[in-house]
Amino acid sequence: MKAVVLTGFGHADQVLRYETQHPKPQRKAGEVLVEVHVASVNGGDSRVRMGWLPKGMVKIPQILGCDVAGVVLEADANSKFKPGDRVVADTGQAVSDPWGTHAEFVSCPESRFAALPASVSFEAGAALPVAGLTAWQALKGSMPLAGKRVLVLGGAGGVGHLAVQIAKSQGAYVAATCSSRNVEFVTKQLGADLAIDYTKGQKLEEAAGGAGSYDLVVDLVGDEPSAWGVLRRRGGRMAAVSFDGILQGKTGGALLLGILVRALRCKLAAALGLCPRYDIITQQQHGPGMGLEEVVGLVASGQVVPHIERVVSLAQVAEAHKHVETGRARGRVVVRVAEADDAAPARAASAAAAAVAPAVAG
Repeated sequence: MKAVVLTGFGHADQVLRYETQHPKPQRKAGEVLVEVHVASVNGGDSRVRMGWLPKGMVKIPQILGCDVAGVVLEADANSKFKPGDRVVADTGQAVSDPWGTHAEFVSCPESRFAALPASVSFEAGAALPVAGLTAWQALKGSMPLAGKRVLVLGGAGGVGHLAVQIAKSQGAYVAATCSSRNVEFVTKQLGADLAIDYTKGQKLEEAAGGAGSYDLVVDLVGDEPSAWGVLRRRGGRMAAVSFDGILQGKTGGALLLGILVRALRCKLAAALGLCPRYDIITQQQHGPGMGLEEVVGLVASGQVVPHIERVVSLAQVAEAHKHVETGRARGRVVVRVAEADDAAPARAASAAAAAVAPAVAG
């Protein structure tokens, strides 16, 4: 199969190899084998490639990518999915599993998949899993959001632009930080009540409307120290997703230790009543209420619209990495793998001959 293979750690052009004859994944019992129509490139993919994690944690070679929107080829006989079904998933194969989604086929546990309605394109579907689950889980601890005030740090990015829309769909007042070029995008396209241009250097408390004026801050850029003042002391909550700003330059064990120390310090301070509640968002890929089905439903109903900034081919994944790692991507960058949205169901049904294929033992 065609795939983009990570061969080591370093610059995208040097360690991402496009292959046309890579072995296909073998489906195990409990898994669903999917023909990938569209995948996406996340910041996490770039971080793994650049060696931010301890290198012993990452299997080399491997196919990166966790987001997939595609069509079922094989499943267990008792699966809720059948060949030809349109599905979407965050496969969670980001570190030690060598079979990611930047390939023509992927197989992963059935529990990680959700049905993709016909009204939602494969491109929109692939834009949702990692970013949508992260946004939902960051907001979930403060739901219901109706009447609450939410501040999103990094409101124009892949996770941020979904978090803004999800919060607005629940009736929250939403402010978001962004660069000058994204002010109109954040307010007019995403519907935020306030866009705060961080390039102007204004103190966040002043720009956001005063101290203690927000119920929730979602930190997607690693700048939570600047935002504590805007939270209500009682009932306020900090949802920390990124540590990029705070721990800039740290990698490997030093990065993990820095996150742990920061978390323990803030958790202790919150427990002592010295600051509002503090949560680190460690994304869960599946399970009731984790958010994938909910976010897909919001897209199907038109309440959330994923913004796709770029569509690249599988052979252009290295270019997508370089764009995403600038930190200036607006919305999502997706990878088109199949030729056309309506091609895979026919191929899947033909290949499967309307039967469910057997699983590989293991």
